[in-house]
Amino acid sequence: MLGAVGEPSGEAASTPAADAGAGTGAEAPRDELGRLLSLLMFIAVVYRVAYHATYLGEVPFALGTFSDGAVYEQAALDILERPPLGTRPFYLQGAYAYLLTLGMAIRPWSSLGLIVQLLLGAGVLVLVHRRSKLLWGPRAATYGTLALLLHPGLSFYENKYLSAELGICANLLMFVAFTGVLIGLSREPERRLRRVLGASLALGAAAGLAVLARPNMILAVPFAVMAVVACLREEGTKARALGVGALLLGSSLALAPMAARNYAVTGYPDVQPVHGGGTSFFIGNNPKSKGVWNDGGLLSARLGTESSELAEALEISTELDERAQARAIGDALYARAFAWIAENPGDFARLEVHKLWLSVGNDQLSQDYDWLGERELIPWAHRVGVPFALLVALGLIGAGVVFRPGEGPRWRPEDEAPLHEAFASVAGRRGLAWLLAGLLLAPLAANLLFFTSSQHRLPLIVPAALVAGPGVAAVVALLRRWRGGESEAGGSPRAWLLVVAVLVAAQGAWPRTHRSEPSPVHYYNLAMVQDEIGDPREALKSFDRAIELRPEQPLFHMRRAHMRMRLEDLEGAQEDLNFVFDAAAEAEAKGHPLPDWIVQRALLDQASVDFAREHPEARRRIGR
Repeated sequence: MLGAVGEPSGEAASTPAADAGAGTGAEAPRDELGRLLSLLMFIAVVYRVAYHATYLGEVPFALGTFSDGAVYEQAALDILERPPLGTRPFYLQGAYAYLLTLGMAIRPWSSLGLIVQLLLGAGVLVLVHRRSKLLWGPRAATYGTLALLLHPGLSFYENKYLSAELGICANLLMFVAFTGVLIGLSREPERRLRRVLGASLALGAAAGLAVLARPNMILAVPFAVMAVVACLREEGTKARALGVGALLLGSSLALAPMAARNYAVTGYPDVQPVHGGGTSFFIGNNPKSKGVWNDGGLLSARLGTESSELAEALEISTELDERAQARAIGDALYARAFAWIAENPGDFARLEVHKLWLSVGNDQLSQDYDWLGERELIPWAHRVGVPFALLVALGLIGAGVVFRPGEGPRWRPEDEAPLHEAFASVAGRRGLAWLLAGLLLAPLAANLLFFTSSQHRLPLIVPAALVAGPGVAAVVALLRRWRGGESEAGGSPRAWLLVVAVLVAAQGAWPRTHRSEPSPVHYYNLAMVQDEIGDPREALKSFDRAIELRPEQPLFHMRRAHMRMRLEDLEGAQEDLNFVFDAAAEAEAKGHPLPDWIVQRALLDQASVDFAREHPEARRRIGR
């Protein structure tokens, strides 16, 4: 629906690859730069297809879930078993669980949900390219689309069991719908208001979907409202009120089904995850926090998904129902984080500055999935591309030429057809500025308030990439003039802006982390997935690697002990169990005991090992 709102009549269907070489229209000669862009577009598309096919076919993480992905899979299976509502509260984003069910309804394989996710992402990119072509012109639109396609972080998260890709799609759909508002304003008076209201309704629906995908995007909704108000500034008070009303109605219609579902299942009309963000807030603000993912001292390599263990560690009653327990966990973690902030205001201030520093670098900060770990599994993946800081720098240049006060478009070659009148207006540019500001500030605030990671930072590429196309086009035009080239532009980026952009791009190369190998948690997660898909011996190798990198982690030893016991290596299992018991005694002596659930599971495995030693004939049965 969003792609059809306000679509100009008579426009031929287009795709990024088809438009890559266009400069002056369908009959324009494909100059050398156009041919190069077409080749780059083709390579980018082929690479992504090859990467996703390899990932789905060969990487264990595509066949099994862990951490947040396991929570989403369980929620999707619950929906499929009791359609259409399911029976359990959503610990994480319910909208993403419903997205997975679209593929898993064929067969209950989580990988089928990933295929639907990839198809959604591809379709949205085509829509964005078509609208960017109208907004910036074919050449600048191609630059912007290439910036998205060549950013390694986007392709990395397109095939993961996380709501990041759904969030990116929703943010891009907000842009698509907003261009419908601008196109509607260019219609004849008798059709204008109806078109604008329809596009505003779609913008609200996209904003509601963005909130369901990433709760922090609620901060972008007021900016979307201001974008509509800015566009309708000259249309009168009634038109502005109707436009804002349509947007809010669209948001309400997008949120209402989730609220109704949760009310029917839990008795509470929630639209946000039931833990309320307490887990992420604690991860980002605790004595161990360095601005990135950490276990917060709770000794859980899957913090936030082992609800029963967290409840036990936080001394929360196990008699509470699932929603109440999750809410209590979130509240307890909020309380711990706020207490630390109150006691350490200076450390908190320094931590916030460090989070900002982390957020603007090129380093791929791991959370659930490890960037370097995937390189071990697919050695040729993510070797080249547009780094994050470079994309931000190009976005700065683009914003400078698009929103330059008092002037029209300054990035298009003179031989290109003039822009659609809707996009050349001051009101339209002002509205677009409001929308992009919301898409920028909402995820940035979340990175600073909670913790930063490649997943949390990814939405920042949307506003940057959407204006990066005009930025690249302006720089190309400037270079052509310097070389005495064949085409001139109507203006150039300001010198100070180019200097700032160069500095932003350069600082991104400064390393934020000094890791050159996958994290121990990557191997732990890999082991859990390998065990899930029926490859216990490979899982044991992954546990070995995790312990090699972090030998003092009792949780890793407890898990490996269980795996060794199943593989009938009782001596190895005993060795790991002894380590856990020694670590528990040492921690108890220091006044910081291990979470009881770790010790209890180790005791259960110890009983199984003792039984197997006393009854050798039972070993094989235990192994099963």
